[in-house]
Amino acid sequence: MKKTLILSLMVSLVASNAQAVVIFLNLTGTAGAGLLPGNETPSILTGGSGGEIANTVGITYDTDTNVLDLTNVGWGSSQGFTNMSSLVTNQHIHVAANANGNTGLGDFTGTGGVAVQLNRSTNAITGGVFTNPVIDFDTATFNGAFASLTVDQKEALLLDGKMYINIHTQTNGGGEIRGFLVVPEPSTSLLGAVALGALAIRRRRA
Repeated sequence: MKKTLILSLMVSLVASNAQAVVIFLNLTGTAGAGLLPGNETPSILTGGSGGEIANTVGITYDTDTNVLDLTNVGWGSSQGFTNMSSLVTNQHIHVAANANGNTGLGDFTGTGGVAVQLNRSTNAITGGVFTNPVIDFDTATFNGAFASLTVDQKEALLLDGKMYINIHTQTNGGGEIRGFLVVPEPSTSLLGAVALGALAIRRRRA
């Protein structure tokens, strides 16, 4: 009852102001939170780790500017995680077919094609960060079939939990660590719902 009342008040506020909302996203998978080898499909037994860098604002998506900000994502010991098994060879945002990567055998198990090429600061096993972490859905280069999608369609893929980050190494060419970008549950899922409402209102008035 309390959550319903809070959500109603938040939606009313959005409807009256039609303001943009910044949505905070988590990285997660079948093995847990972050960029982990166990989040790969199939699971990697040994590998590095990464995710949201400690004491930062985390991962955000702005419904007004349509910007996904991965500035605070890193991997390896240089960023407070464990080292990779070998040199990093590539890194992407992929898109799975179903929400939360659900294959019918469980969430976060799905795989999909490369949507966005990410650049890295270094290929060292000690880790690094992305050098193009700000992904503007209006202007960023999306690959293949994703290039023809509208901003609304790209945004829907993100907010439906279909996008995941995958980092590849020499030892694990198919991917060593990955994590799905998801709106966390339960409390901030309310914020996600309000964000979608704000987006719809703003675009109707545009």
